[in-house]
Amino acid sequence: MIIPIRCWSCSKPIAHLWEGFKERVEKGEERKRVLDEFGLERYCCRATFLGHVDLLDIAAEFKKF
Repeated sequence: MIIPIRCWSCSKPIAHLWEGFKERVEKGEERKRVLDEFGLERYCCRATFLGHVDLLDIAAEFKKF
């Protein structure tokens, strides 16, 4: 639902990069280039960004009990 604060494998802080990544990819920039510019070189960090699905807006529509 929300991007993890740290990478699951290497514990590098990555959450602060998510909004910038999301904005730049929506504008049409290539994902590989954005990840390279953010300094995410490890496969584990890159996989976290590429595999993440942002479901927070969908989950917020439902009622809490």
